[in-house]
Amino acid sequence: MSTLAIRSPAWQIRFDRPAQIRAGIVVLAFAAVFYRVLLDLNYAWMKESDWSHGPIIPLFSIWLAYSQWDHIKRAPVTGTWVGLLIMLGGLGVYDVSLWGVLPFGYVRALAMMVALFGVIVFLCGLPMMRWAWLSWAYLFFAIPLPKGIYFMLTDPLRQMAAVVATGVMSLMPDLTIQRAGSVIEYVYKGQFGMIGVADACSGMRSTMTLCALGVAVTFLSARPWWQRIIMVGSCIPIAVFCNFIRVTTTSALHIFVDAKYATGHYHMTLGLLMLLIAFGIFSGLGWVLSHIFVEETEPDATTA
Repeated sequence: MSTLAIRSPAWQIRFDRPAQIRAGIVVLAFAAVFYRVLLDLNYAWMKESDWSHGPIIPLFSIWLAYSQWDHIKRAPVTGTWVGLLIMLGGLGVYDVSLWGVLPFGYVRALAMMVALFGVIVFLCGLPMMRWAWLSWAYLFFAIPLPKGIYFMLTDPLRQMAAVVATGVMSLMPDLTIQRAGSVIEYVYKGQFGMIGVADACSGMRSTMTLCALGVAVTFLSARPWWQRIIMVGSCIPIAVFCNFIRVTTTSALHIFVDAKYATGHYHMTLGLLMLLIAFGIFSGLGWVLSHIFVEETEPDATTA
């Protein structure tokens, strides 16, 4: 008796051994073309503390794609020509940047992301991006912002943190305190001192980390779209609020206890603690949204 080989439908994406080999070749070719960008990203991840979370982002991106794998493999492989055009556009911008016309590292990273989008569509089809777009967009959390834009964001956050810390500390007895930009000046028991809110205390690091974690948690759980919008939108306010607590606590330790508690390992430990508190508040918000609004199901006719 002969047996029939069961094959998956032609319109489904398969990831058998030949497909794995082809995927490996594509990954190597992509890395060879954009090796300069990948080296710059690796340097930023290893040397710049604000982007030390970068190596974790691709792992989360793979997990997001895996969570949607049942939908991805059933998507029809159509519209691949669109992916070819997008890929060629990304490669063109990258080539122009190498010639010095657009000598910005962020432009090269954007060109790489556009080319990656085109490669995915070219190999797997345009309808598949309905389920894979989040995994692709999630990679932007690993790309450092341009220095000018980063300073435009961190400087106001530093000054806001200094304003909040000064306002809270002004309630303390025997303490004269004022703010000059992002520097806190104080006089306590006849001793004058200054506390500078550095870039590391602006809250950008915790904001980026919480946003990355928040987006992953929000989209991995089954939620209505409006709840996802609320949770993702709450990441920045929660992170900024916890950073205000961090700067105020650091200032209090510096003035009333010992300046060593505002630097070094103590300062880093306090930052990690604030990140945990921020994630706890974010998780609590998710719990509240899940339990306050409960969808009612209509009673069964036979039960009635």
